[in-house]
Amino acid sequence: MELEFAETSRDVWSYGGGRELRDLLGSAFCTLMLLEGDTQPVYLSSPWMSDFVLFENSFHEFDRLFPEMEEQTEVRFSNFIARLARKLEVRIITTESDTSTNFLSRLKLIDAKNIQHRFATGEYHEKGILAPSFYIEGSMNITFSGVNINGEKITYHHANKLGGAKKIAGAYLEYNRRWDNLS
Repeated sequence: MELEFAETSRDVWSYGGGRELRDLLGSAFCTLMLLEGDTQPVYLSSPWMSDFVLFENSFHEFDRLFPEMEEQTEVRFSNFIARLARKLEVRIITTESDTSTNFLSRLKLIDAKNIQHRFATGEYHEKGILAPSFYIEGSMNITFSGVNINGEKITYHHANKLGGAKKIAGAYLEYNRRWDNLS
């Protein structure tokens, strides 16, 4: 008898100080590094964004994905985005806060190409990570505190089932519309 994974989404709660969100993000982001080029961009949406350690690389388990960083014991979120942008277009929607502008400056310092950003108004509160193969939505800001400290609830949708694929397609319609309206 063959088992089939029937769920199209999964809720994940963090209760502050746990690794649940960082582990989920790391797993989801690793799948993007294995994709061939796609016509859909990756959207990162959060009123505040900051840099944080995304992967612990003490045992060099991520050296193949980040060969230019094989001597480093940590891979930061900014390093991941720069590497991902070699494969896929990355679009960032955030607000013009000190936290977010500092993060965007860091991306410029590491000379990340194929990354665009647009600022939303200060009332903007949409939080999500949208990619061709998954969509993460919920209360988490894409910051050190949002991923590592705060109690958050997010929902992970994957594209392997019809329900997840529909959710992702709908999210692309909304994010593309919002992106165009911010230009």
